[in-house]
Amino acid sequence: MSSASLILTDRSLALSEPKAAGAQGSTKVLAASSLGSCLVFVSSSLVTVVLAAIGRDMRLSPLDLQWVMNAEFLPLAALTLIAGALGDRFGQKRIFLAGIALYGLSAAAIGFAPSFATLIVGRFLQGLGEAVILPNGLSVLGRAFPADRKARAVGVWSAAAAVASGVAPAIAGAILDHGSWRATFLMLLPVVAGALAVGAAWIPKGSPTNRTRVDVRGALLSAVGLGGLGAGMTSLTNGSGLNLWVLVTLIVGLGGLFGLIVNERRLGDNAMLPPEPAPQI
Repeated sequence: MSSASLILTDRSLALSEPKAAGAQGSTKVLAASSLGSCLVFVSSSLVTVVLAAIGRDMRLSPLDLQWVMNAEFLPLAALTLIAGALGDRFGQKRIFLAGIALYGLSAAAIGFAPSFATLIVGRFLQGLGEAVILPNGLSVLGRAFPADRKARAVGVWSAAAAVASGVAPAIAGAILDHGSWRATFLMLLPVVAGALAVGAAWIPKGSPTNRTRVDVRGALLSAVGLGGLGAGMTSLTNGSGLNLWVLVTLIVGLGGLFGLIVNERRLGDNAMLPPEPAPQI
């Protein structure tokens, strides 16, 4: 997953305000958040293992395989910030579960993909689901723990993600030895069902901030900026060189990010990324 997504989600965790919860309730929220968020880290590990098998089965070129990898990362980088804002507006639990459901739909679409185009659509939807899961999963975690216990909870969350990332390729390799690469994505469906059930049962219903207005202009600018840079860098690494398309996407991406900075400064505390208070000396 992209470092930009991690930076944005770390900020959403820091800004989340903990609510009163017993030790048992906090542990259940940690388990639910970890299980759902592990899906984000598993998919890229799976694709790395099965990429060659996908290429042989669908007779894809190296350029096609590059897009199979990167179709997930573009929406993840471009839409994580927007998904966090939607969670603030409509409730983190609701948006978190919606992201898991979308992830499950994408895994099924990839597993049954009849063509390259369908595969890319499924991978794009997978990245979109991950962009929704990640910031809201960390937000529900941050709200369940007080400040003095939050670092330990994040450590457990990170350890669970690392274990899932390490175990998933081994399972995928074993499946490939005895079956199709499609089964490696279909095996995610029971995990998705479990994450939905656990999240619905163990994450307390949050109170959406009804007074929070979704910054539509900032959302569009962030999507254009991060998406443009992601698309430009993807095309550049695909061996196409510095052509007109790459230059246009990079310029559009930089322009979108510049516009986002201007927009966020203008909105102040109402921005998707409110300014941090100046440190007192």
